[in-house]
Amino acid sequence: MFGSLDVDRDSEGFRSRWIWIIPPFIVLGLAATLVMVSLADHVGVTRAALGLVIAPFALVLVVIGLRRGFALLNKMRARLGHWDVLWLLLFASALVFRVRSATDIRANPVDSWAVYRIALEVGVGVVLFTHLVLRRPEWLGSMFRGFIGALTAFGIVSLASTAWSVYPAWTLYKSCEYLLDVALLAAILVTIRSARAYKHFVNWTWVLYGLLLLSVWLGVVVWPQQELYPVGFKIGLLGVRLTGVVPDVSSNDVGTFGAILALVSLCRLLPIAGRSSERIWYTLLFTASTATMILSQTRSAMAGFLFGVFLMLLFSKRLGLSAFLSFVVGPLLLLTSLGGLVWAFLKRGETAQVLGTLSSRTIWWSYALQKFLERPLTGFGAYAAGRFAVLATHGLTVTSTLHSDYLEIIVGTGIWGLIPALAALLGTWWFLVRYLQRSSEATLERQLAYEAVAVLGLLTFRSIFMTMLTWHPPLDFLVILGTAEFLRRREIRETSHPVQAPDESSADAATVCS
Repeated sequence: MFGSLDVDRDSEGFRSRWIWIIPPFIVLGLAATLVMVSLADHVGVTRAALGLVIAPFALVLVVIGLRRGFALLNKMRARLGHWDVLWLLLFASALVFRVRSATDIRANPVDSWAVYRIALEVGVGVVLFTHLVLRRPEWLGSMFRGFIGALTAFGIVSLASTAWSVYPAWTLYKSCEYLLDVALLAAILVTIRSARAYKHFVNWTWVLYGLLLLSVWLGVVVWPQQELYPVGFKIGLLGVRLTGVVPDVSSNDVGTFGAILALVSLCRLLPIAGRSSERIWYTLLFTASTATMILSQTRSAMAGFLFGVFLMLLFSKRLGLSAFLSFVVGPLLLLTSLGGLVWAFLKRGETAQVLGTLSSRTIWWSYALQKFLERPLTGFGAYAAGRFAVLATHGLTVTSTLHSDYLEIIVGTGIWGLIPALAALLGTWWFLVRYLQRSSEATLERQLAYEAVAVLGLLTFRSIFMTMLTWHPPLDFLVILGTAEFLRRREIRETSHPVQAPDESSADAATVCS
């Protein structure tokens, strides 16, 4: 009798745990059906029907993933502090809800959305200043140490270029904005002492980007036409190109953030040592992030993702998987019809001429180099030169950057801005690689460095084609540079005070990537 009662209780518990799935499953199913029907004219009846067949299975995975994701978010929420809130405010300050041309900016530099952005940044600045006055913590010195110090030097050079900028107010504002980002990271690093606390900070950063991508996918349900068929873009073989509407998230950013989350989830599925925990969650996250990256059709994000995977396999010494990818998957793509299909996808419907200019980037870069040669030592003002002295003068008033960190830097600040920016980037690379090579223990610190190298590979590759490192707020890059700086300072403390702290450094492999 008692056995039957236990069975009844178990069945009731099972129903109570899963009964909540039914309403969202029905709602999402109806939404997916409406989206497929509305897109049938664009993708064809066959693709739409295939989508309807796949949709139920995808929805089951989405619902299961959301359930586990919300559970993890609840655990994280308990650890959120005011530094996390400040990091969130910087993230929110960069969300775009309208697109302005260079002419609009000159005519009305401070519109209502600019006020929203400035208000969030001023709030962060006031809190940081209050901490500075109270000396709790004393974070100012942290801005001038290590890799953060190199970024601070870049920010100061950018700020100095206000004196000769083609648009001084813009250079002043954007330089202060970037220095605020660096200052907050410097303050956070002063307060974080353990690897587990820093991992929470890293996870919080990826959660913010994940929520942004979630807003993009919700937008597909509300505005499928605008989200999947952005005006002015070729959509090629795939038939759609994922972008964000509210807030405005470019396909380039959608692809980049998808690639970052795919790399992070893959690093945790294949940790540098030991076994992975939360395999179901990270498998779903990897699948969703990879799908997002592919649907964005951002080629340099995909290439950067592959570079990150190469680094991941290199430092985790997974020779079997590397051999399989090199000698099976590679030849399969090159020597079969799949290679032609992949190439057709990568062409994205563009002509050979457009492909040869990297979607017009090389044309913009040639304009920038001509400007750089006019003022190689000083530039034309950080953040203003690319948009107002180069692009706007050639009729490209809506494009906001030169789509390259290095071209933006040299045309804006000359070689003096490039030196500290490269010092910060190369110093981060040097330290993380050296850190991974020196130890083979399955520690949380080593897992952090492992994930950081993979993501840094992606960001470094993307920085050639986009402004990833020096444009407000590069929280993805800052959290990676912060990883190197946190580990560097930790080494210095342990060398100065060689006392074993009760930390998670010796955590077993099963909890390293949870």
